[in-house]
Amino acid sequence: MGRRSRLVVVAASVAAAVVGSIVLAAHRPSYKPRSPLASALPPGGKIVARIRIGRVPSQSARAGGALAVGEGAVWAVSASHSALMRIDPARNAVVARIPVPLPDSLAAGEGAVWLTDPFQNTVSRLDPATNTVTATIRVGPRPEGIAVSPGAVWVVNADGPTLARIDPATNRVVATIRLGRKRTCCAEHTSVIASPRAVWVALTNGNRIVHVDPATNRVVASAHTGYQPCGSLAADETAVWSAGACGGDVVARIDSDTHEVTATLAELHPVGLAVAFGSVWVAVAGSGNIDQVDPHTARVVARLHIVGLPIRLGADFGSVWVNDDLGRVLRIDPQR
Repeated sequence: MGRRSRLVVVAASVAAAVVGSIVLAAHRPSYKPRSPLASALPPGGKIVARIRIGRVPSQSARAGGALAVGEGAVWAVSASHSALMRIDPARNAVVARIPVPLPDSLAAGEGAVWLTDPFQNTVSRLDPATNTVTATIRVGPRPEGIAVSPGAVWVVNADGPTLARIDPATNRVVATIRLGRKRTCCAEHTSVIASPRAVWVALTNGNRIVHVDPATNRVVASAHTGYQPCGSLAADETAVWSAGACGGDVVARIDSDTHEVTATLAELHPVGLAVAFGSVWVAVAGSGNIDQVDPHTARVVARLHIVGLPIRLGADFGSVWVNDDLGRVLRIDPQR
């Protein structure tokens, strides 16, 4: 099978892993994650806008692509239009449709929107002032997850596995960091989250969260999860949160100092994560819920059920934003 054919199969696997039928894995992690509260929960915010970004998909072609929030807008990929949709948070409306190759992931920051293209092994830089691509940067093999921190853009090359650091001032790769052995490569989805003090990468096939020091561009530690961390990552000052959507059915809290799993929460196919407004927000594709988790106790304290399956989360402009498999972006007021 040729490389491009193999990538097409891999891309199809990514979509299936995120929005396909939910299959409970026969193998479970050795620990017993805490179950969500069985009693009735208060509503976790309120949907205040439903923004259509594409046609209602058929059962064989569900929606729900990459999502990013920042640089003055909400950015969501519409597979039905093969475009990046720019949503104005002041109007709750799509104000621009930008034709782009469908990316695996998006990130907004450092004056740009960044898109990974696993087929071409590139990252595209989009200028939000003009809604045009101003640079295309060649990175490593099959770039998937992407994140932005001050002065850096971080891209996971899943076929390495390696982490590329891009200088946004020059649009050049200034460091490539080996994350693990070759046998840990080629996962269905590889996520990354970054802050000024730490970069975290989920190695799905290695059951690990890798900690990279941005000051030295070196791996300093790994956290062993006991499950495949193929969902999103989120982080606050003390911990990194990981979603295990490939049969683990768990959200875990990893202490950023000890690199130990300190809390687990059972969720049915969790895929999206965000830390905002004093809570951890979880997009639970298996139940159609947006769960609001107390970061200190790792317990679900509120729950919002939506029509459709939530895919990815973002937070800014006083709201939580989620795209679903029905071709919509939902705006959630977290205070209601």
